Amino acid sequence: MKHTISLDLDELNGTLIRRLKAFFGKRKHGKVTIILEDEIDETEYLLQSTTNRERLLRSLDNANQGNFVTPDLDQFRKLTADA
Repeated sequence: MKHTISLDLDELNGTLIRRLKAFFGKRKHGKVTIILEDEIDETEYLLQSTTNRERLLRSLDNANQGNFVTPDLDQFRKLTADA
């Protein structure tokens, strides 16, 4: 049987080990596999590049000022219906 436990790095401590041992009870054999995932927030990832950051912030500023295009979905469907 497999169990998935997700937690933050600051939760890796002695208490975790004791809880894992208690979870598995008195079994003498068992295996715990730890897979570390280096997750990065999507926004943080997109803002890493200076060029990308400037484009995104400029686009956000334009949207906040009401400078955006709303697509005409009916027109789009007509144009793509024959494709």
